[in-house]
Formats: sequence, structure tokens, C-alpha cells
Amino acid sequence: MEPNYKPSIVAVTWDGVSPALSHIFQDVPPQFEILLFDNTGKADKALFAHLPITHYISHKTECKGDIIEHIYYYFQNNNNHPPANYKYIGIIDDDVYFSVSDLNKLLFLANLEELDVFQASLTHDGSNSHRELIHKAGVIIQETLWVEIMAPFYEMEIFMAAGPYYQHSISGQGIDVYLIPTLQRILKKNKTAVVHAVQMKHCRPIRTDFRRFVNGKDNLTEINDIKNICYLLASEHKELFDQAFYKNVLDIEYTRKIPFLRKVKRIKPMLKNLYSLIVDASYR
Repeated sequence: MEPNYKPSIVAVTWDGVSPALSHIFQDVPPQFEILLFDNTGKADKALFAHLPITHYISHKTECKGDIIEHIYYYFQNNNNHPPANYKYIGIIDDDVYFSVSDLNKLLFLANLEELDVFQASLTHDGSNSHRELIHKAGVIIQETLWVEIMAPFYEMEIFMAAGPYYQHSISGQGIDVYLIPTLQRILKKNKTAVVHAVQMKHCRPIRTDFRRFVNGKDNLTEINDIKNICYLLASEHKELFDQAFYKNVLDIEYTRKIPFLRKVKRIKPMLKNLYSLIVDASYR
């Protein structure tokens, strides 16, 4: 018997040419609704007629933030599928490998643990930018400050609350590390985690760096634009934001290289983890 949870949506992007859901292994029936997003705006629907698609959006887009914004518009005034009917929405890039059973398990654990924002852990052999999100053996769920824009899952209220701000980041960057955590504080939905019980593989190198979008900005400019919006939101809700949030979220700089001071800060947890490994090995 399936748990009596509110339904969720998994959105997957598509280039309109290659096989739709090409990186989603269809091993079991999905316990969620699938939204297919054609980012060319001109795909032939016959190409996915055999797949269990509940929602379909076709719009020419530049990058992930563009896609997220159009998904927001799709649900904004949707009387047939009002956002209040759904618990979570996940938005997965077309080159992220999952199985349907992985996604079923991911959503089951998120419901069970009452998570607000989450993602699956990253495999060691994929194309990864944030090593803190890579899979840890023996761990089911690990709390984190934010999840990556590549394949995030958001509680639907959080996703919709962020809607008016998606327009400021065509790349999608900054939405993950600044905007969503800030709105979580305001909405008092702060339970964010990496689910290590499920792994996903990012199969293609990141393609947003050094691109200039139609708004004339690159991804680093967009990240800073979102950051400034979040500083303003935090100033309007001062009672909800402590110094730890500024230190660990808003004041962090994201560049194309890891700052030296951030590398130094990793030494202490590294030594702690090494000690834990040695202790664990002594019991084997």
C-alpha cells in the first residue's frame, strides 16, 4: 500500500530532439506526476506519446532559471492543477541520471522526514561543482544550508513564493544558494537536506560559466543580483535573520574559484572526519 501523501511533481527538461526522459530509467511506475519541459518550443508531441506525462510545457528558453520561471507561470493560475494540491516539485536537468524507483524513494523519505527543500546526493563519478553534496556512505539524510539548482526539490509553497524573483536569473544561479534559503526563513520552512539514501549522476559538464545571456549578464552577475535581493528581503524581516545566516549563507561569495579562506575552513571538519574514520576502522 502506498503512503497517503499529497502528490508531488517531477519536472524534467528536454531538448525536443533526443528521446524524452532519456536519463530516467523506467523501472517501476512513478508515484508522482511527471512534467516534461521542452526547451525548444517546437517539439513534436508524438515523440513522447508513449510516456506517462501528466504536464507538458513547450517554450524556448536559454537556461535553468528561464525554465523554472515558466514552470512557475504554468502553475500560477492553473485551475486544473492548482499548486496547493501538490507537496513537492522537483526540477531535474535532462542529463541527470535517476531511476523512477530512486525518485519514488526520494519523495517517500522527504515526506517521512518532513523536509522542505532537498536533493539526492551526487555520485563521485559525475560532473560536480559542490563536493559537500557528494554521496556519503552510511548516511541517509544530512542537513545542509541549500541544494543545487541542477536537480532541486522544493516544497510547493516555497517554489511559488520564489516565483516573482526567478526573472532575475536566467542561469538559475543564485536562486539555489541565496533566494530559496532566504524565503525558507521568511516562510519558516527551514528543513533542508541532502538525501544520501538516493544517488544521482550529473552526466554533462556545467555550461553556464562565461555565457552571456539575453539580459546582457553572465551567471556571476546574476548571482550577485539575487544576493542583493535577498539582503533587501532579510532587512525587511530582521527578526527572522541572525548573524549565523548572514555568515553561512548571504555573506558567502561564489566565484569561479574556491576562495582561499573557504579552503582553510575545511581543515577542521576534515580532521574531524579523519578521526571518525579511524575510530570506525578500529571496530572492524
